[in-house]
Amino acid sequence: MTSRHRGPGTGPQPAGDQLALGFDQRQFDIAAIWQATGVYTAVPEIEALLDRLGWPVQGDRLLDPGAGNGGFLVAALARLDLARDDVAEAVRRVRGFEFYAAAVADARRAVRGHLLGRGWSPQAAAQAAQAIVEERDYLLDPVPAGEWDMIAANPPYWRLANLPGAYRIDYEAAVAPYARADMLYAYLARSADIVAAGGWIGLITADRWLLNSGAAELRRRVGSRYRVRDLLRLDPESAYYVPKDRRRGTPPRVQPVSLILTTGDDGRPLDARPFRLAELPEVDGIPLDDIAEIRLAPWLGPDGIFLVDAGAGLPAEHLVPAVEPEDIHGDVIGPPRRWALVTTEAEPPAAILAHLDATLHRMPSGGRRTVRWLPPETFTGRLPLPHDAVLIPRIAKRLKAVVLPAGYLPVNHQLVVVCGLPPATIIGMLNDPAVQAQAEALALRVEGGYASYTATLLRQLIIPRHHIAQAASPRPPR
Repeated sequence: MTSRHRGPGTGPQPAGDQLALGFDQRQFDIAAIWQATGVYTAVPEIEALLDRLGWPVQGDRLLDPGAGNGGFLVAALARLDLARDDVAEAVRRVRGFEFYAAAVADARRAVRGHLLGRGWSPQAAAQAAQAIVEERDYLLDPVPAGEWDMIAANPPYWRLANLPGAYRIDYEAAVAPYARADMLYAYLARSADIVAAGGWIGLITADRWLLNSGAAELRRRVGSRYRVRDLLRLDPESAYYVPKDRRRGTPPRVQPVSLILTTGDDGRPLDARPFRLAELPEVDGIPLDDIAEIRLAPWLGPDGIFLVDAGAGLPAEHLVPAVEPEDIHGDVIGPPRRWALVTTEAEPPAAILAHLDATLHRMPSGGRRTVRWLPPETFTGRLPLPHDAVLIPRIAKRLKAVVLPAGYLPVNHQLVVVCGLPPATIIGMLNDPAVQAQAEALALRVEGGYASYTATLLRQLIIPRHHIAQAASPRPPR
C-alpha cells in the first residue's frame, strides 16, 4: 500500500448516533487513513522487486507489513513449491499485516483464491489465508523482531499533520521523533528494527525520504545498519493502481522508486546527506559557481498586482517585460505577454498607487510588505540586466538554457546565469552531455516527467575543462 497527500480532516466523519452507540473511533480513523493511502502496486513492479530480492532462493520468511489487497503476498506464495494443503509451511514462509479491516478481507480473499487455484481444499485455503493475513497495525501494535529475513512492501505515506486526531496521539507516543514526520518514515524505521540480522528490505516507495532534509536523521539511523544495494526509478503512471471502491481515484502525486536495503558490504552507503538516486558522473573541470553567478528571479505575487497585462494603462517607464515559463518556446523567449511593475522605496506616481490600492487585497499575507508599494521579492539593482544573459527554467524535463534578452525580467524563481562570457558560450557548456548527466543525477523529480532545477544544483555542476580552456574569463563582481 502507498498513499497520496490530502489535507487535514480528509475522510469520513462519524455521525452523532454512531458515537452515541459506542462507535470505535480507532477503526473510523483507520478507515479515514486508508481512504487517503489506499493506492496499490501494479503486479509487474511487485514481480520485478521479488526478482531483485531473489525470493525465495535468497530468503526463507517474507513479511509484507502493509499488505493492502494482498498483491505482494500472492506473488510471494506463487513462487513457493508448496505441498497441497500444507498450511503450516505457507504460514511460516509468508505473512502480511494490514490494519484496515476491509483490506484484510480483500487480502484474505486474494490469498484463498490463489491457493484454491493451486488445487488446495477450501478448508485449508481458508485456514492459510486467515493466518497469513493478520489484522495488525504495524506501527502501533507489538511486532516481533527477528522472525523475517525479508520484507517486501509498498509502505503508506501520509504526513503527521494529516493524521486523524485520536490516531495521531497514539502514533506520536509509539513512533520515535526522527521517524514521526510521515507514516512512510515510521514504516522504514520499524522495518529496519524488526528484520532479522543479515536480512533484506525491498520497498516500492516515494523517493522523498532519500532526498528531503527532514528525513536526514532517519537516513542516518537506517544507514548506520543498511546500505542501498539496488535502486530504480519507476513510472508513477504505471507503478500504481487504485481500487475501484476508493474515492477520488487519480494517480498518486509521488515519484516512486524501487529499492533494496541490505546489511552487507554491497551497495551504496546511506547517511544524513541527501541520497543521489543516480550516480554522479566524474568530470574533470571547474564548478559553474567559479565561472558565473546564479541569480534567482523574483516571485511577484498573483497576476494583476505587480505582474500586469499590456492594457493596464500604467506608466511605461515603471514597467519591464516579464518572462514566465509559458513564454519560452523551444529555445527562444517569445514576445512579452505581461509586464512587471517596478517600484522603489520612493513613493510611485498616483496611477501606480491607485492600481496597487485596488489590487493588493488579493496579495497573500506572506507577500505583503511594510512599504505597501514594494513587490513581495525585490529585484531592483539585480534584475533585469542591461545585457543578454542565460535563463534556466526551474521546472523542465531537462536542464534547459536559453538566451535572456537585455531588459527582460524573469519571474517565479527561474534562474539567471550572469557571467562575462557570451550567452552562447554558457549555453554550450550547459548543453554538454557530461553537464546534462550531472543535472539529471542531481535534480529532484516532480510530476509529469519534469524535474526541479535549483541554484544550488547549478552551482555544483562541473564544467568540463576543455570548455574553460576555450573561453576562460574572470568571474564578474557580485
